[in-house]
Amino acid sequence: MTLVTVDRVEMDDERAPDDRCQVQQVLVVDENELVLAGLRALLSAERWVGSCLTAGSADAAWQVARRQNPQLVLVSTSLGGRSALELCHTFKERMPHVRIVLMSGEGRLSAASAQLHGAVAAVPKQMPAAAIVSTIRRVAAGARVFAKGAASTLPEQLSQRELSVLQHLALGMSNQEVAEALCLSRWTVKQHTSAVYRKLGVRNRAGAASRAQHLGLLP
Repeated sequence: MTLVTVDRVEMDDERAPDDRCQVQQVLVVDENELVLAGLRALLSAERWVGSCLTAGSADAAWQVARRQNPQLVLVSTSLGGRSALELCHTFKERMPHVRIVLMSGEGRLSAASAQLHGAVAAVPKQMPAAAIVSTIRRVAAGARVFAKGAASTLPEQLSQRELSVLQHLALGMSNQEVAEALCLSRWTVKQHTSAVYRKLGVRNRAGAASRAQHLGLLP
């Protein structure tokens, strides 16, 4: 799969690729032990990787991150339930300096969805090993990398609360039902709904649900 780089960093072309990255700790989060072992072996061979940490769950990843303070985290979207995206939001809120790479297996992960959840890159696991390492190296150097053809982005990103309201609206819930589910007032839900419509460029719930589905914002 061809990749495109967004917001390239300034680089000195006379230096070796590894020299463009500061030495940093990398955390890989995946339920598959073979994937963890493979990525750890590949990344540990990189000169810019000080250490490659691994975790098999979102809870374990957060515990490791609190102790080791990694600069780069690779999160598999195959983690059980919504834990992968919840983990991304946890890093976004509590460790905003961490650069997150979302790794997708089957299915297509849109750039808009990845960015909404705090990622600076999306990497399909089906890519050749060398391409995955190259992409991660570029991210470590400051680049934002997404698959070609998946680079549609939101003009304005939704807040976590706006995303929650959108997901409830897409289920056909009324403003009152959404308010009760999220412990908000109807007025607050109405304000969030208006913001969602504006950011998605739509006029009603049906349009919002359709646009959100296209962007990969719905579970």
